[in-house]
Amino acid sequence: QQAKLIHISTDYVFDGESNKPYIETDTTNPINVYGKTKLAGEQALKEIMPTDATIIRASWVYSEFGNNFVKTMLRLGKERDELNIVSDQIGSPTYATDLASVILEIIKNKELREMDQMTQIYHYSNEGEISWYDFTKEIFKLAEVGCKVAPIITEQYPTPAKRPKNTLMNKDKISHRFDIDILDWRKSLESCLSILKE
Repeated sequence: QQAKLIHISTDYVFDGESNKPYIETDTTNPINVYGKTKLAGEQALKEIMPTDATIIRASWVYSEFGNNFVKTMLRLGKERDELNIVSDQIGSPTYATDLASVILEIIKNKELREMDQMTQIYHYSNEGEISWYDFTKEIFKLAEVGCKVAPIITEQYPTPAKRPKNTLMNKDKISHRFDIDILDWRKSLESCLSILKE
């Protein structure tokens, strides 16, 4: 019996050199191991399941659970007086709860329940264009954390893994296909932080 599969991938399949939001058919060119392994996963899935699979590329995923950027910043913000945060890497956060809602919408889609639908790639994140610096400032503002935030460039914060500069993704395909309203990143961050406050 055939099954349907939904696979989560990443914006890091792109090299971040584009000056406009990436669409699903843009050339992939990952610059770190994480991006390369996620792209290999996409390619393996398309080979194994040319039909009946859905690949969703998400970016900067965070939630109330597990380890993620939002929770790390809240912890560091309480421990330190000032943080230096990269301001020249641009993208959009994805609240995991919103991503889960989208996955449920896809599962409920009648057409997709029929077998032999071509495997498709979709891009999904919250709306908005921000840097990690902007994101941190808003986290601290909403959570009323007094820690100061200073913007730095990637070169001032060397990490073992290279990070793409701009991984904004165009979400038109998923929003039109499944009639999805994509929330602004601030709204979703507020929801997450209010749950964490409780």
